[in-house]
Amino acid sequence: MKILITAGTVYGPLDDNKLVGNRVRGIWATRFAIHLIGLGHDVTLLIADTQMTSLDKGLGKGTMTVVRHHGYQDYRLKCAEFAKTHEAAVMAAAVVNWIPSHPFKGKMPTKGYEAGDTINIEFVLAPRVIDEMKVANPKLTLIGCKMLIDSTEDELVTAAYDVLLRAHCNVVIANDMGHGLKRKLLVYQDRSAHEYDNDFEGFFAALVSAIEDEHYSTEWEQTPVAASDDVFDAVVEKYRDRFVRRQPDGGDAVFGAVFVPTGDIAEGIVSPREKGQMFTAKDAVVLEKVEGRKLTVVGPNKATLNAPLLLRVAKQYPEATAILHLHEQLPGVVTVPYAPPGTVRDNERDIPGPVFNIEGHGCIACLNDALEIPGF
Repeated sequence: MKILITAGTVYGPLDDNKLVGNRVRGIWATRFAIHLIGLGHDVTLLIADTQMTSLDKGLGKGTMTVVRHHGYQDYRLKCAEFAKTHEAAVMAAAVVNWIPSHPFKGKMPTKGYEAGDTINIEFVLAPRVIDEMKVANPKLTLIGCKMLIDSTEDELVTAAYDVLLRAHCNVVIANDMGHGLKRKLLVYQDRSAHEYDNDFEGFFAALVSAIEDEHYSTEWEQTPVAASDDVFDAVVEKYRDRFVRRQPDGGDAVFGAVFVPTGDIAEGIVSPREKGQMFTAKDAVVLEKVEGRKLTVVGPNKATLNAPLLLRVAKQYPEATAILHLHEQLPGVVTVPYAPPGTVRDNERDIPGPVFNIEGHGCIACLNDALEIPGF
């Protein structure tokens, strides 16, 4: 695969010599680039022209191309071009957000000033480069980064998830300077957060998996569906309070899913990917079929990313009235490793039983005729 890695600082010029930037060196991202060429990938490493780096590129099965940018504007242009020609991008560079709006030509003047004098400099808030990557290439696997200082865990995860939603990332790396930069969280599209505390082997392995993941595709007919399934509505109403996760900013994010086999032409009806707290069967999506790694759905929205996995559980346990997915871990049941929803790793995993947990993601459970999880 062709993979773009951005590392180190991305500065804004104050004059032809002075720069405004962030205090980063890009160590882990550069090491990850070397790790990727060792696996046979072809890497473009984008770093600042001010950055000193010595790279051992001789041991890799893949290739390494080092490209140097000349500050924010050049970085932005290069990222837009690389997005079109690469299959994945890890945006690990620390991009200065406030840049001088009118850099001085030559050197900033000191003539006529006395020690202690001040000078007013206008700054402009720069556009977020990461937000432009999926615009340039919608198929790009995009990994972002978010760093805070002295934040709470909820604040850090929420900030990373905001980046993920805004830029349409596959995963966002989150860390806090005040708590130690060797501790990193990976925040995925289901808002699950997975910790790697000074575990760069595990951290790199998780990033490689995200880059190499294959995803299911959807053929979607965006048509309102007048689904009125009493079982679907009964399940949603029974577990409605457990679908909602309260966010630190006071807003609601609705996570979880319901699948009800229909036994007719379609495979069943399933909850939509995006839904409000009061969703019902009228918001549901008809899952017509799954052929290979392609879903055919009809509804006002796309189906939940968990739809192929829920369908497989329903077929393995045909006696189940419905299949329920909640973003909570059930005690005392088998827990399987995490994989991002919608990927081949997740949808084609072994199903260990009618009730199981996915690490950091939640539970999958077959419901009986009373719409209850047996034993809970």
